[in-house]
Amino acid sequence: MSRLTEIENFVQIIEAGSMSAVSRRTGLALSAVSRRLKELEQRLGVTLLQRTTRKISLTEAGHDFYLQCRQILSDLNDAEANLSETALRLEGRIRLAAPVSFTNRYLGPLLVDFLQRYPDVALELETNDRRVDLVQDGFDLALRIGRLQDSTLRARRLTRIRHIPVASPALLERLGMPDHAEDISRYSVLQYRSTQQNNRWNFARPDGSRGAVQIKNRIACNNGEFLTRCAEEGLGVAIEPTFIVGPAIVGGRLIPLFSDHVWSDDAAFVVYPETRALPLRVRTLIDFLVEHLDAEAPWDQEIKRQYPLYEKGWNEGI
Repeated sequence: MSRLTEIENFVQIIEAGSMSAVSRRTGLALSAVSRRLKELEQRLGVTLLQRTTRKISLTEAGHDFYLQCRQILSDLNDAEANLSETALRLEGRIRLAAPVSFTNRYLGPLLVDFLQRYPDVALELETNDRRVDLVQDGFDLALRIGRLQDSTLRARRLTRIRHIPVASPALLERLGMPDHAEDISRYSVLQYRSTQQNNRWNFARPDGSRGAVQIKNRIACNNGEFLTRCAEEGLGVAIEPTFIVGPAIVGGRLIPLFSDHVWSDDAAFVVYPETRALPLRVRTLIDFLVEHLDAEAPWDQEIKRQYPLYEKGWNEGI
């Protein structure tokens, strides 16, 4: 039996969670899956897996070997994909998941340009704000905003994403401008509802010291554009990504509060499965997005021209 077959069998057992799962997926007899693992361990002279009647678990040596084997198989898949695609045109279908508001405002026009440039590429786009399972749901890649969680996904950074508190001129005329960031807690708050709720907004002051606003929301919603509309109507203070509220700030419908403070230091990333060989069309789209969404986003450039203090908040980070 080839060493590569033994390695593939070992990696499949770890990723499937059991030898019986590998047997079901590949059609191999369970005894064959078990025999391949045993032969690999005998050849290496080391135990890779601890087996019980209920589960399997990696030994320390097995864990290190698994990480190296997974990378080897990934590199091999990439090499084969690159070789097979050198003579092919850019064509085929791309499945992409992306947040709703970011797609509507910025990603959508870029995708139109990409599809016009590559007429033989088809796109299947799903817009929602949940984090899809790329492998289970069959996506080639996804665009995600925020701090990435540890995972088996690869990621490429696209651009920085900042949040900022905003309020309408009418609301501030009626209630007055807050003197300190913590004073925002005295206003009605419009909060973006996510899977992880938080009753405080953290920030960093220009001198580097940190603080937090304790909030009690009047409106909670998982749609940032609706919250922006509510803020424009004077229903409360919202903290939103600048790619959503930027046009309202530049147009004078919303006023940024404490723009020299830093309220977040997130980013937009494109993520894709680590162990899957990327087709040329997917790699080309990733490179296209990286090229057109650079570190200084156009929506932030507009705000900085109008509010010079925003420049300090941009440069400081959190």
